[in-house]
Amino acid sequence: MNETNRKKIEARLLEERRGAMDTLGTLDERTRDALTDDGELSNYPQHLADEGTDTMEQEKSFLLASAEGRRLYQIDEALRRLYKQPDDFGNCVVCGREIAAERLDLIPWTTTCAEHAEQDETSRAAS
Repeated sequence: MNETNRKKIEARLLEERRGAMDTLGTLDERTRDALTDDGELSNYPQHLADEGTDTMEQEKSFLLASAEGRRLYQIDEALRRLYKQPDDFGNCVVCGREIAAERLDLIPWTTTCAEHAEQDETSRAAS
């Protein structure tokens, strides 16, 4: 991978990182608001169905935050690899071949070529 492509990937990773941080901040804010404000307008206890809906929304927010946290971790790992081992960045960790530019453009934090990513997904589905 040449220097121009590396700079392009670095910019893309930093952009993705900002987006992930913004999303996590929004989810955190929403979760905090949901935990501190039950939305009740009266002194009557909340209906069980409303409590179930609130719980489901909180769980959904936690799941989204968890997924976004994993993506942020992958992005940070990719930036570390890019800075520490720039000559190896963009090579498949399984076969060592260069990962296609189109794949890196779509998923700049990927560590495997499309072929090995597909094999990994197939083996996970079979498990």
